[in-house]
Amino acid sequence: MKKIIKSTIVLVSALQVTLSAGTWVEGGTTTALTNELLKQIANDKTVASDLSFYKLSRSVKSAVNSKKISPKLDAKIAKLYKSYMNYLIKGSINWSSFDRHISKLKKKYDYSVGWERVSPPYSYKTILENAKLNGTFGNVFIRVEPKRFKYKKLKNSLIKYIKISKNGGWPTMKSNSTLRVGSDSADIPRIRKRLKIVGDLGQCSSSMDSTIYDKCMAKAVKRFNLRHGLKVSSVIGRATRAEFKKHISYYIKKMRLNLDRIKWIKRDESRVRIELNIPTFRLFVYDGKSLVTTMRVITGKTDHPTPVFSDVMTTIVVNPYWRIPESIVKKEMIKHLIKSPHYYDKQHKYLYNGWGVDSKKINPATVNWKKYYKNKKHIPYHFMQSPSGKNALGKIKFLFPNKYAVYIHDTPGKRKFFNTKRAFSHGCMRIQKPRELLKALSLYNSNIKVDSVMERLGGNKNRHINLRRRVPIDITYLTSFIDDYGNLHFRGDVYGYDRAQLRGYSSSKGLSKSSKNKKSSLKKGNATKSKSTSKKKGSKDENKKSSKKSESKIEKSAQKPKPKKNYEVIEIGY
Repeated sequence: MKKIIKSTIVLVSALQVTLSAGTWVEGGTTTALTNELLKQIANDKTVASDLSFYKLSRSVKSAVNSKKISPKLDAKIAKLYKSYMNYLIKGSINWSSFDRHISKLKKKYDYSVGWERVSPPYSYKTILENAKLNGTFGNVFIRVEPKRFKYKKLKNSLIKYIKISKNGGWPTMKSNSTLRVGSDSADIPRIRKRLKIVGDLGQCSSSMDSTIYDKCMAKAVKRFNLRHGLKVSSVIGRATRAEFKKHISYYIKKMRLNLDRIKWIKRDESRVRIELNIPTFRLFVYDGKSLVTTMRVITGKTDHPTPVFSDVMTTIVVNPYWRIPESIVKKEMIKHLIKSPHYYDKQHKYLYNGWGVDSKKINPATVNWKKYYKNKKHIPYHFMQSPSGKNALGKIKFLFPNKYAVYIHDTPGKRKFFNTKRAFSHGCMRIQKPRELLKALSLYNSNIKVDSVMERLGGNKNRHINLRRRVPIDITYLTSFIDDYGNLHFRGDVYGYDRAQLRGYSSSKGLSKSSKNKKSSLKKGNATKSKSTSKKKGSKDENKKSSKKSESKIEKSAQKPKPKKNYEVIEIGY
């Protein structure tokens, strides 16, 4: 039986070679398609030595230049084409490996965690078939790239940083001293040179060799901090120092990773849409290319990560009830209920026999809370918080029914919006300006009477408003991106997803030779450590028990999105 299977495999392989014969090599010379492919790879400035097909491309180019044309070369070029097109279309993230990471998080936490993606609408096989019919690839290499999330501009920034790296990169900060305007330090020329290389220094007239931290450089440091998601201050403290100590390979890996993420976000872009990026803690409303409004967001805590997915906003709820999930009751409320059954009455959190507004109210003093404490026993009752100024959801919530049961809402606690890092919720997204979002949606929904809604917000009467024009929403996780003014930004790895995806990266582990030698890392904001070091010490994040075996194969078949369901909205948190 094994011999039959082996023979079948050999026959299939031979058939594939036969079918590809003449595509790349014909009559002792390379075909037009081969010449187009090699020219494209040569002109693609993102192709570097850390990519899996780099050595193969050099080998093919060498054979072609030396006129060593053979059937073996045809097979090599076929393999190169497949590898390059997969890189161009799908990127290098090993999604199977990352799915296993997500599965472990789901087991670790008793709520939904997720990162949904949409398969790129292109196939290297179909592209090749069309190219053979037409005798040319045409503009397909440009056409397969995403048009959303300023992909091209981010790619151009990657090319710029690769060029900087080839020219020697930038000097890194050495000391651990806190520097302020007026400080005299040997690190100042290094920092000034870094700021000039990345374009933050502007037109400062100070000598590049000056060791004095002047006011003009202070403006550049503020701009640098803004682009890296740090407190906008001229003080070079611990967080800014950590950024100034990072090798350029760190940022190159960040940009590559995020370009690959964009490839797996849905390609269709609605004119009116909402985009929410978790690492930036910010929401944006767009009308075409115009920004309608933006606001700060509080997302899920590191142990309650907000899921990454796309959906459609359908409903606005004025003066919402908060249906408190059982997980929160068990983890946070029972310890107080055991001591004082009516502890939550003052917060308008009451016990009911169901989720409905008309459900029967239960006296919490009649329940033996001890028997539900620190065990998996199901509580047959439900806590709901009535609409009020103290409601955890605030006065407005915005629904896009989904299997994760998360949504966007107001909050009575506004202080945390002034934090630079805002991962504080149980998974849902609290927004700084819910009334601004309401007004923005009213521009496209004539049934939203803003004055009437504002009047209702003064009371506690619950009301649902269905959107006539439903608005698509993308909840993304981009740690490197281009803003609406063309500036390149970087953000911290809030949930450790950068680290998890780089561990299974389908290039040479996403590490260039220089970055291995520099031991640069994306781990906890430091430069990536070499593979051997990470194997010895292991990862310190929540996935530290995961397999140390490297994942190097590109996903063989793209995961198809599951059919859309009409999910019932049962809130999981705030």
